[in-house]
Amino acid sequence: MRKSQGDRSLLLVAHPGHELLVHTWLRRARPRVFVLTDGSGRGGVPRLERTTAVLAAAGASHGSLYGRYPDSAVYDWILDAGASFFVGLAHELAKEMTADDVVSVVGDSAEGYNPIHDVFRLTVDAAVDIARRTSGTEIASYDFSLFGRPGPRDAAAEGTVRIDLDESDQSVKRAAAVGYFELAREMEWSIEHYGEEAFTVEWLRPVHGAAGEYHSPQSPPIYERYGEFLQRSNQLERVIRYEHLLAIARALGDAARGD
Repeated sequence: MRKSQGDRSLLLVAHPGHELLVHTWLRRARPRVFVLTDGSGRGGVPRLERTTAVLAAAGASHGSLYGRYPDSAVYDWILDAGASFFVGLAHELAKEMTADDVVSVVGDSAEGYNPIHDVFRLTVDAAVDIARRTSGTEIASYDFSLFGRPGPRDAAAEGTVRIDLDESDQSVKRAAAVGYFELAREMEWSIEHYGEEAFTVEWLRPVHGAAGEYHSPQSPPIYERYGEFLQRSNQLERVIRYEHLLAIARALGDAARGD
């Protein structure tokens, strides 16, 4: 029996709540959703239940990786050069992709704001390349902006998917966002900086380049500068550096090539 389009599409995000940014696509495609952490952040309070409710309302399901790890554990793996953990995770996700004949993958972009966002993007890229290499099939890979302007990198870029929201879509998406109380501050920030664009159009941007490539848009990345601030104020012992993620990226690139 041929799988439905939703069974053959995956949404892979680092944190619960990111699905709101592509909520209309989520409702239309009904993909299986994979979430790396429970969203507990530095405060230690998970928010996965809210995402579970969003998925149920959208008619989407979740995969085997679903809030499996607290953020603190992922931070420690990054700091302690835990490349083997992310390589293992890439292989796990690649098996999911090949077993279910996945044709498209959508996930967070790496923007230099949050190291968990970036390291999961690197992991997903490696998983896609492993699945392509081992199965011999093409898998379309897309990302979407988390903190930047919600638009394409290049308006003329081939493969960019634009999803226009009608009034009903906008209303449903807004209700889902407002109901996600844990992310109220992030939603206010987005509206303040980018207006209502997040509620009128969604963009899925094709991911190009080989797995293992990692270039922060800022130097040093914002997460490094913020970590230094927390360290100076005695709220953090160790700072995640660009070099930590670069080492993991190299290991993921090797795994993707089968080295």
